[in-house]
This record gives sequence, structure tokens and C-alpha cells, in this order.
Amino acid sequence: MDLAAIRKIREKDVYPELFGEANRPPFKLQQEVFGAFGDVEVDAHWLEFQICEFKPTAERASWLYVTSGYSDPQGVDPADYNPNGESGVGVEFFLETEEKADWAIMRLQSLLAYDLLLADGQVDGEPLAFHDVIPLNHPVDGNDRCQIMNMVMIPPERPPEAFSLPSGNVMLAGFVGITNAERDFAAQFGMEHLTDKLRAAEACPVTLPKRESVV
Repeated sequence: MDLAAIRKIREKDVYPELFGEANRPPFKLQQEVFGAFGDVEVDAHWLEFQICEFKPTAERASWLYVTSGYSDPQGVDPADYNPNGESGVGVEFFLETEEKADWAIMRLQSLLAYDLLLADGQVDGEPLAFHDVIPLNHPVDGNDRCQIMNMVMIPPERPPEAFSLPSGNVMLAGFVGITNAERDFAAQFGMEHLTDKLRAAEACPVTLPKRESVV
């Protein structure tokens, strides 16, 4: 079972079963996305990574955007696949929105590109981990009135938390948007206190660009 077969299983079988019906064909990661990070080298394999868009379901009221590619077992001989290990780097990212949103596709592409460059050592820092705050330096949806200027990596708030491929296991890691005031609150009091406030305001795990700050 080669890499193409693993991709097909993930996008045609696993994702629809977990997330419901896809709304549009997947959006490939573009070379231009990496330009925001300066003069970097882009692995051709990264340009095969995609963002998949899923409609709301009976169990999930939000629109869902999920990466596809980080769990590719790149460079691994199929004979060496370990179903009990990790497939690829063992993670895929997701972002939830209240409405269908092209900005969510672009934002998730940028976050994926950022983490790829972190992991490759082309950008200073460690690969992203839960509760890391990623400053955007501009509104999440491009609207000047939007206060959401940062993203936070969060674990899933609801199932699924992970899935399996013939090449190994994959965990899911999400992102939710926060304001600068919320970022400062988390720095002082801890991210768990902030996420409690966000949940109480129904502002987590779904990113709501039009909302006011909860602190």
C-alpha cells in the first residue's frame, strides 16, 4: 500500500466517516503561503498537503477545516508501516468556524506552513504544541473590526481525538482564535483559565471573528 493509497483512505474513507460530507474539493497548500516567512526552501511534498472543508452535521453545528498530509508516511517503505506507531509526524490540524469561510482555509494553510518550517528548522522555535499562542499580527478574517489577532493550539473538545491509518496512528490538534487581551490574560493566569472563559462564552472551540473579548 503506497503513499497515494494512504492519502485516498484518509480523505475518501476516514475523513467522511469522522467529519461528514465534504463541501468542496480539497485546497492544496500553495507555494505563496510560505512567502510570508521569508526566504525559505519549500519541500515539494508539502505542496501535496491539503485543507479539507466539511459541512455541519447533526453532531457538530460548526463548519470544519482539516489538514491532510502531515500524517503521510513520507519516505517509509510500505513494508515498514507500523499500525501501532505514528503515521508520518502523527498529527493533522483543524479549525472550526460558525459559517463557511474562505479565510479559515487560508489561516489553516498558514498555520500548517508555519509548523512545517518550525519542524524543518527554517524558522526559530519548536514545533507547535497544545496551548501555544501564535500571533497573527492582523485580524484573523482580514476585517479591520475583528479583534481576533492570535491563534491557540488546543486539543479536541469533542470526539474524535485521533484516528488510525494502515500506516499508523494520527492525533488531531485544533486552533481557536483569541484577542490580544485574552492572550495577555492567559499569560498572567494560565491558558486553562482562559479556555474556561471561552467555553462559557461559547467561543471555543469555534473561532468567532465578530465576537468581543471575554476579558
